[in-house]
Amino acid sequence: MTETLKLKILFEISTLCLVGTIIGLAVFWFLNWNYRRKHQVHCPSLEDDKPILIKPSMKIDGFDLMVVMGIILFFYANQVLAYFASSTELNQHVVKNSENTDPSSIGLVDILLSNIIFLIVGAVIFALASFSRGRKPKHVFGLRKRSQKYIIIITMAGMFVAYIAVFIGSIISSFLLSTGEPKKENLQEIVQTLMTNDDISLKIAIALSAIIFAPLIEEVIFRGYLYPVIKRFSHPIFSCVITSLLFAVIHSNLEGLMPLFLLAIVLTIFYEISKSIWVPILMHACFNGVNTISILILTNAL
Repeated sequence: MTETLKLKILFEISTLCLVGTIIGLAVFWFLNWNYRRKHQVHCPSLEDDKPILIKPSMKIDGFDLMVVMGIILFFYANQVLAYFASSTELNQHVVKNSENTDPSSIGLVDILLSNIIFLIVGAVIFALASFSRGRKPKHVFGLRKRSQKYIIIITMAGMFVAYIAVFIGSIISSFLLSTGEPKKENLQEIVQTLMTNDDISLKIAIALSAIIFAPLIEEVIFRGYLYPVIKRFSHPIFSCVITSLLFAVIHSNLEGLMPLFLLAIVLTIFYEISKSIWVPILMHACFNGVNTISILILTNAL
């Protein structure tokens, strides 16, 4: 399966995710409006009509939904650009001319750009969702304090469930894509770089990105903000599925789509159980850390 075809499939899945989000929110809005109209219920907040797992410490309103849709459109645009760029002759020409380019430089630039993009998105969310509206970040993003013992126990339990979910997702992905045993071309680019590159600075950058920056920023964005906002205007299960699918798609790896999707669902569930974003952050960091160290050991990079 060519890279262009893989990106086309990811583009189509991301399109379904965007359309599904819009249609789903519209359906839930209509059902809620119709219920109130028939029963003549005056309720200033949708939260009064349905069970809540995590009760927000601040009121989520339409502006938050606009911010969330803007974020989803931003990620969708990234998938669109990636797909159309891969299918142009210009991109093929650039790839041919870049064969003599130092791969470590390309890898390092990709990592830095990825981190910068997520930092920008995270900064925009913090600005629009909290500081510009007089909100405290701990109230917006679920940064609740829990005892260290509790967090460690929940995280360990979550890791056990996460690895089972990822294992099941890998089997499903292998079956659907007929990839069989993992091949080098099916691995994420970052994994290939760890396996084939001897640049220590690049490996340190990858490790820091995977273990520290990615878990912190991604969990605050997806579990801390996107999930509760979409849940506020729909249903916990719908929000969990949509945000988990979006989380999987943005990693731009077709073989890893199903494992990442199930991993994101587990992270969301344990966010609900713990009622603190610190648990999925720690779970995400541990998961990435174990995988990164394992790859470095297996490739004799340490």
